[in-house]
Amino acid sequence: MSTRVSAEPKLRREAGLLQLVFYGVGNIIGAGIYVLAGSASGIAGSAVWLAFLAGAIIALFTGLSYAELAAMYPKDASEYTYLGKAYGNRFLSFITQWIMLLTEIVAAAAVSLGFAQYFQSILAIPAWIVAVALLTILTIVSIIGVKHALRFNTIFSIIAILGLIVVIAAGVPKLGSVDYSFSPTGFSGIMGAAVLVFFAYIGFDNIANLSEETKDPQRTLPRGLIIAVAISTILYVLVGIAAVSLVPYQQLSTSNAPLALAASSTLGPAAYDVLLIAALLTTTNTVLVLLIVGSRIIYGMGREGALPKILGSVNGKTHTPIVASILVLVVAFLFLPIGSVGGVAKVTSFGSLLAFILVNFSLLHLRRTAPHLKRPFKAPLNVRWVSITALLGAISSFALLTQFDITSVMLGLILPISGIVLYIALNRGGIVGVDTRLHQKHE
Repeated sequence: MSTRVSAEPKLRREAGLLQLVFYGVGNIIGAGIYVLAGSASGIAGSAVWLAFLAGAIIALFTGLSYAELAAMYPKDASEYTYLGKAYGNRFLSFITQWIMLLTEIVAAAAVSLGFAQYFQSILAIPAWIVAVALLTILTIVSIIGVKHALRFNTIFSIIAILGLIVVIAAGVPKLGSVDYSFSPTGFSGIMGAAVLVFFAYIGFDNIANLSEETKDPQRTLPRGLIIAVAISTILYVLVGIAAVSLVPYQQLSTSNAPLALAASSTLGPAAYDVLLIAALLTTTNTVLVLLIVGSRIIYGMGREGALPKILGSVNGKTHTPIVASILVLVVAFLFLPIGSVGGVAKVTSFGSLLAFILVNFSLLHLRRTAPHLKRPFKAPLNVRWVSITALLGAISSFALLTQFDITSVMLGLILPISGIVLYIALNRGGIVGVDTRLHQKHE
């Protein structure tokens, strides 16, 4: 096992509770709500708000598991750490973290193209050029320092929230104008929409990957995660109610900018432009957050010996993982041809749900085999060592997996399969060392 030099540059702890909450809200409230609200309305009808509520409940079950584990092990590359501490199995840890890493990078590429499509309404520049420029500029922002990146994130998160508040305010006079329990295909339609809108909640887990840049992480991480999910849920449910109150769900389902359409139906064309600008800035924030998270995952895996050691280095001046950040940028470029946000939403959700099942089982395993461990935060609702919320998180995540179409499943399986291939290649090639420290269980 290698020794560490005390003067080795480290990440700076810049994020307090407020910054972490905005970071979490910025993770969750992104391109998903602005793009997918229409598609979800087409499936769930006027009951689309129930789909958002169902997605929130499912997210909260797993979110509580992340909150407990993040307080116990406040490290970047969070899933890698949790699986390693629970099972001591390096292969399982690597595959789980690889799934989450790839979903972040693929989503960053896809959302940058979503930004480019919005931007083309202002200037007719080829989408791939806009996407490359956005990814490059935001990577530079993330490299300059997390303090500056968090400032951008806070501003953009406030704009994202204000955009949703505009929709909610526009819908207030129309409340009660439709049957909010109506779904054209009943309960199955609501759950089908929940699978789609679950993508709009993915991001709460990324809060744990800012562990080493958070002040007092054992207290701040759980609180920040829960508050961020709560704020996002309230906004999503109210937006769902307001949108179908303003515009028939059939019309929402055919719009490329459903929330802008809904707001403009009452507030006029100016509201449409305001919502488009909010969507543009929100999309920018989503890409920034995904790039930061991806680089921190790679940094954490490099530091722990799961990836080449150079990827776990921190620049002495900026105190950011520059090499990891550049690698994320290059890989994101490679995924730019992937296309639509909707298709990526399903693949991203599929990969995340696989990882969520394993994270929930990790918590259950640690509860049973290591009850003596200090838990600064403990998820509620427990029967002896069994965490009811973690159990429900695993069950609900598996239930959502059964709702995916065969194409999404086949594409989603590429995530773990590619991780298996890379793990074998790295280890057979002697590119990475053997990490004995992290995988000493129950420390």
